[in-house]
Amino acid sequence: MSARTAWTRDQVLALGTRTDLTTACAVVYGVGKNKAWELFHADQLDFPALRVGRRVVVPTAPLLRLLGLEDAAA
Repeated sequence: MSARTAWTRDQVLALGTRTDLTTACAVVYGVGKNKAWELFHADQLDFPALRVGRRVVVPTAPLLRLLGLEDAAA
């Protein structure tokens, strides 16, 4: 099992204005695809996630706020 490293502000900003559910959950919780979908279906995410067709889109600004990185992003 490999150690997970924390995402930096620059890495989150490099995602653009939005990302997918799996990436958002990896950034915030350090979990993979299955756990990400489990959290989504159980409505247990700490950030907004919008279903668009078969995809789930997550804006990155709330991720920065949740991680306490929004001040440095300005």
